Amino acid sequence: MPRINAATIAEHVAQQEAAVIEAARRLFDARGFRQVSLSDIAAEVGLGRTSLYRYFPTKAHLVQGWFEQAMTPLVERSRAAVDAPGTDAERLEAWLDVQLAFLLEDEHTALVAASLESEDLPDDVRERLGARHRELYATVSPLLAGPAGDDPALVRVRTVLVAGLVRSAADLVRAGADRAGVRAELGRSARLTAGLA
Repeated sequence: MPRINAATIAEHVAQQEAAVIEAARRLFDARGFRQVSLSDIAAEVGLGRTSLYRYFPTKAHLVQGWFEQAMTPLVERSRAAVDAPGTDAERLEAWLDVQLAFLLEDEHTALVAASLESEDLPDDVRERLGARHRELYATVSPLLAGPAGDDPALVRVRTVLVAGLVRSAADLVRAGADRAGVRAELGRSARLTAGLA
């Protein structure tokens, strides 16, 4: 029976999953996603390949675990920005700052690269990635509903547009555009979209 170095089995599983994800990130960074096998990752962590399969049956599921690990604190920071004191416009600006900072992190860039290289993502992984994105975007929806609580379809349109603005702003900054200028225009455009200008 394997040794458990945690107070509970759940803690042990969480520690093992975190160690596997960290090892995978290092190997993906060093060799590229496609050149790393689950056997390579298992060896890096000191697990047998069959033991690794209990945590992550495929590399796509490992990318999902990595995504979950990154999304949990992002969703928490996003909620905190929206729940903070201030005007709706100020809270929207704070939410935009959280999103833009995350999208410009090296970890996000590496995670996107790995997910794009994951060929044939299983439906369950695609659904989970989509669900977590919807959860993230739902954090800003209360600010986009307007004082009268607009039609849910209109709020969804505004939410998708604001999310697209943030992604485009990150793309511009990564391409060399002035971050402060892009950020100012992002705020102006998002406030207009939200009806907060």
